[in-house]
Amino acid sequence: MKKNHLFILTTTFVLLGLLVMLNYGCGKKETPTTGQKGAAIVSAEKTSFNEVTSQLDAGGNFYLYLGTAQWLEHLSGRVEAWRTTVNAMPALKPDDTTNVNKAFNIVTRVIKDSGVEDISGVGLSSIAIEKGLYRNKMLLHHYPGKGSGFLWKFLGKEPHALAGLDLLPANTALAIFSDLDVPLLWSVTKDEVAKSEFPQAQAWLQKLPDQFEKSTKVKWDQFLNSLGGEFGLVLTLNESNNVPIPLPSGLIQIPEPGLLIVVKVNDDTIFSRIDEELKKNPQVISVNKTELKMRTMPMPIPMAINLRPTTASSGGYLFIASSDALVEEALAVKSGQKPGLKSTDEFKRLAQNIPDKGNQFTFMSERFGQALFQIQKQAVSASALRGSSPAQAQWMQSLFRQNRPVFSYSVGVNTEDGCLTIGNGNQSAAVVALLPAVAVSGLLAAIAIPNFVKARSTSQQNACINNLRQLDAAKQQWALEKGKKDGDVPAKEDLMPHLRKWPVCPQGGTYTINTVGKPPECSIPGHALP
Repeated sequence: MKKNHLFILTTTFVLLGLLVMLNYGCGKKETPTTGQKGAAIVSAEKTSFNEVTSQLDAGGNFYLYLGTAQWLEHLSGRVEAWRTTVNAMPALKPDDTTNVNKAFNIVTRVIKDSGVEDISGVGLSSIAIEKGLYRNKMLLHHYPGKGSGFLWKFLGKEPHALAGLDLLPANTALAIFSDLDVPLLWSVTKDEVAKSEFPQAQAWLQKLPDQFEKSTKVKWDQFLNSLGGEFGLVLTLNESNNVPIPLPSGLIQIPEPGLLIVVKVNDDTIFSRIDEELKKNPQVISVNKTELKMRTMPMPIPMAINLRPTTASSGGYLFIASSDALVEEALAVKSGQKPGLKSTDEFKRLAQNIPDKGNQFTFMSERFGQALFQIQKQAVSASALRGSSPAQAQWMQSLFRQNRPVFSYSVGVNTEDGCLTIGNGNQSAAVVALLPAVAVSGLLAAIAIPNFVKARSTSQQNACINNLRQLDAAKQQWALEKGKKDGDVPAKEDLMPHLRKWPVCPQGGTYTINTVGKPPECSIPGHALP
């Protein structure tokens, strides 16, 4: 096989060499004309190519520019044109026409108000900064002076110091922090629904604040005004204490997880309301210090993990955590009493030349990738391989061996040119770009493989049961012809005259003929006559 490949490659290079000699061997050189290699072509339409590509890294393994101005500019006008086409449909009832116009009004207005028409281009690049580590960039571009729609404002305004990093313990495995203007989100939603001309949506939205106030006993406006516009999710893994995780295939051991939710707040509205409810329980442990108010609910029974649900308020943040120890550790990192994530070698490596100011950041440790990978591997393998043959099991396991845990750190920055995300990780942006196709393929595989294995197993089971029926029929025919009783046992040779050929279990099981009065059996569980 290798010799055939070598022959094909050699032949290909020889042919290429002959082509080069035919074209250039005589020394004749033609002047390039328009459209030939070397002639620059200038776009007749304005694009954001230079503006976008100037912020990307050239020379890597992936580089993408997509101009969107032709698609998105004046999009609302094109939607209006579609309205005329839809309304011209034959047999459209008056009520349908009214609802169609309402729907088009909503879509057109949202397009205009969102600022989606301001997107002028998308850029993506990836370059290896060291072996196994890639710098990935993605830019959602708009021209300076544009980007005034709510789409560009929901996730923050000016870039700021990434204060959330100062709360992360050294054993942080996953952290996601992002700006989010909830009052603006509510205002936009309320305005758009009010203009929608759909009474049901308007009535539901009007009831929402009242329902919230009845269930929480907090004024809706007071709640919105208490939010500081930043939210975070932190997962830690304590490697000094492994805990069992039950899976269909058995127990696996992973480092003890801890969960911390962080909300930047302007006051103690939310904490005070939670505190009111917790005071009703005498078991709640209260801490009241100058810089820390904390409430902890100890669990009545011992658990494998340190689970002590806790809420706390300190330094303009509301904390909801799986334990009080996690809150105290985060505050110790913030005050400099303990080294945090930023002091670790892994973070320092991933944070090379990443902005220290932004509006969002995401950190994923290799430890998190390993734990998640282990859980996924065993869970999917258990469901997909149930009832499969050893060869199928080996094939499925080989699929997982091709993968590796993902780790990365990225920061999103709102700039005058749009939204720029810069990150370092062990996956190239090429993988990110192909993620939709990979995700769809993976989803189909996750659905198809277990069902394929199950269908195959069911088919093999049915075939084996049919074989057992043939054996039993041959045995009964032998007993009838030879006058045998229920306790007599025939040999294989005795049954062959009544069979075309000796049946074989499709899953490799072994058949036991048994006595005349007892049905034949297969060694594979589930392969049995009723």
